[in-house]
Parts: sequence; structure tokens; C-alpha cells
Amino acid sequence: MRQDFRQRQQADTRLQTRVDPRVIMKSQVVQLAVPELMQAIELELQENPALERLEEEAEPLTEEQILRTVAPQELKVSRDDQELWRCLPKGDAEQNDWLDLAVAPISAIEHLRAQLLPMLDAELRPLGELLIGSVDENGYLSCSVEEAALATGRAMEEVQAAIRLLQTCDPSGVGATSVVECLQIQLRDSEDPLAPLAQRILSRHMDEFVAKKSRTISRKCKVAQDLVEDAFDLIRSLNPYPLQGFHGNVTHGTAPRVAQVTPDVVLTKLETGWKIEVLGGDPASLTINREYGRRYHRIRSGEPMDGDEAAHVLEYVQRAHTFLDCLSNRRTTMLKVGEYLTNKQESFITTGRYSFLRPLTRSQMAADIGLHESTVSRATAGKFVQIATGEVVSFEVFFKPALRVQKLVEEILESEDPNEPLSDEEVSQILAKRGFNIARRTVNKYRSQLRLLSSRARRSA
Repeated sequence: MRQDFRQRQQADTRLQTRVDPRVIMKSQVVQLAVPELMQAIELELQENPALERLEEEAEPLTEEQILRTVAPQELKVSRDDQELWRCLPKGDAEQNDWLDLAVAPISAIEHLRAQLLPMLDAELRPLGELLIGSVDENGYLSCSVEEAALATGRAMEEVQAAIRLLQTCDPSGVGATSVVECLQIQLRDSEDPLAPLAQRILSRHMDEFVAKKSRTISRKCKVAQDLVEDAFDLIRSLNPYPLQGFHGNVTHGTAPRVAQVTPDVVLTKLETGWKIEVLGGDPASLTINREYGRRYHRIRSGEPMDGDEAAHVLEYVQRAHTFLDCLSNRRTTMLKVGEYLTNKQESFITTGRYSFLRPLTRSQMAADIGLHESTVSRATAGKFVQIATGEVVSFEVFFKPALRVQKLVEEILESEDPNEPLSDEEVSQILAKRGFNIARRTVNKYRSQLRLLSSRARRSA
């Protein structure tokens, strides 16, 4: 009896642990890229009457703008000037902006939101938003069932059901909490006849799979060793990082369109040092509505006010303050990341040459700038930085050696003699001289990923 009471007491203590909503909002805002951040700001301005945008000072009118209003005939081209008239665009140039008709690439978050939210009831969609926001850059769910339930006030059964729906979304494997679960989800969606055997290997014989003991698994599962080897190949063909390198709007059979990427941080080298600019979401451009602010201070000073009105003012003003704090936190974090990179990777940022990149991990950066590794991960995942050469690169370049080597392979092949193309072995030797011991087959893999022809095919081309 006493033991049951103690267990209930421990369970109650665990359930009373709540995640501060402000902490969740900070983590969600810091991981937003510029386009998503601007959408979040616009949505908050629409929903929160206590938050408003500061009016920008109007720029002085130009003579052309004045003439367009008071004397439009002065701006018209004379019919006598036939050559100039012939060169002018036909129709309303302001209306014929064909870029407006281009299909914008969707982000991974938008891609998941479009699939998951319609499958949820209206009251469960905030839970869906939280789960989508908790999916990291690789496609893994970073919050537990208990954290999601406490943050949204929903039952754990509802959270588990929502996660199962998330795991049915494209790309296959998204929403998993471990590598094994990610691979099992992909096998569940596979129509390959070996998928059940591969699932059994992952769930019951993981140690033997890692040790490549196909004979042992063959004996335990009572299947031919060749089938086990084929199942091994099937597992290796799966993608353990389903969201890595996600690109929306790619039509099968056509080359993917290169989208214009908006950098989140711009690094510019001046004579006096480095200028680090964080784009989008400047909290200085927003403010608390004057009337709401006045009433808020009256409430805080103890003046009597109608209960519903006071609750309304307190809710929205505090929400506005929290949102502004989140924007400030994101800006401060991105500034720290930018400053750190200019110190640690100055040669690469100045020249754009990937051979100058130094090994770096997110955990190392987090320790050096005094942030948690998860914060650094959220601040850099899926974001881009513009370096001093004007090139916009992914933050992943700084943290993933494979991307660095792949870029080096691309640089070497771009500078080769077209009449004497370099073989994969020769590229491997060049990399070795630069301090990168990369096997020939790895060079071949990177070259294939870059969609570059073999040396024989490049010579004949």
C-alpha cells in the first residue's frame, strides 16, 4: 500500500513538471529562416492588437512622381521618337511582372504542415504545429510525448496519435525519434518483398546487422543467407536523414530549379573589421500599441479596471512582450554565430575557397559562445549565410566535413585541363596532398552526387 502511494506520488511529481511556453516559443522562433520569420511576424501583427509596426518615415517624393500626378502628359513619349517608342515594353510594365507567377519553393516545415494539419481536428492543430516545429533539420522529432502533452494541454494518447499521423507524411521516415525507427517507417511504406525481413533484422538482430553477421541472422531467422544479404542491401539503401537536403517543388523527370536563397546572416569585410548583419525580424521595427501600453501600466500600478478588459490587456501585452523578447533572442543568437564564424573561419569567409575551411562542430561552437548545443543547432539548421565574396552558402558547410570535401572535388574538377581530365584516383591524390585522405570510390560518389561525368566521358565531350 505504502509502495503504491509512493509510486503515485512520483508519477504526480513527474506530471507536474511543465515546460515554460516562453522557452518553447524562443526555440521555435530561433529556428525560423527569414521567409518563415517574416510570415510569423505578419501573423502575430494580425492576431495581436497590442503589437504594431513602427511607422517608417516616408521618403521624399521625386520629380517624376510629382509629374506623374499633376502632369502625366509630360512623361509620355512623343510619337515622333519612333526608335524609343519601338523599344518600350508593351502594356503596363508594372503589371507584367512575370516573377510573380513563378512557383516559390516550399520549405520542409510548409511541406509537413500541408500534409499533417488537414488530417487533424481543429482543436488538435496547435499540437500539430508544435510537433512540426519540433522536427529537426534531419527529420527527427526532438520533443517527447510528455513534453508535447504538457505544452499543449492535450492527453498523451492524442499526442501519440498525432505523431503516428506525422510519421505517415512525406518524406518517408520523418517524425521518427531514432535511426532504427526512421528506417522501420521507410520499410513499412516499402513495397519491396524483403521489407518484412529487413524490419525483423532491425528490431531483433541489430547487433548482428552492424557486425555484418549475415550467416548468424540466416540461421536464427531460418532463411537463405542470400536473402539476408539482400535485406542488408535494402536497409543500406534507406535514408537515415529524410529531411536533409529537402527541396520542394521538384517535378519528376526535370532538373530541379535553383531557387534564390535568402541569407539569414550577411558577413561583410570592411577596412575596420567585420560587419555582421542579421536579416529579418528586427524587434526595433515593432512596438507595443500606445493605448494598450497605457492601460497595461494602469493595471500594474493597481488602478481598478473591469475584469474582462484587464484580462484582455494583460494577455495580449504580455504576449507581445514575449514575442519581442523571442525576436531579440534570435537576433542575439545569430549575431553570436556570425561573430564566431568570422573568427574561426575568416580565411574561407574572405575568399570562398573551401580548402580554407577548418574542422568545426556545433558542440564546439556552443561551448565556445556559451550556448546549448540544441540552440546552436536550431539557429543554424536550414539557414544560409552570405560570405564576403557574395556567395550564399548553407551553415551546414561549416559543420559537415563531407560537404567540405564535396566542394573541394567540385573546385578541382572545375579547374582541370579540359584536354586532360582528371581521373577519380588523381583527384584522390590531390586531396591527399591537401590533407584529406579520401578513397577513390568516395571521390566517385561525390562526383556522381554533383552530376559530373567520368574522366573518359568528359574527355569525349
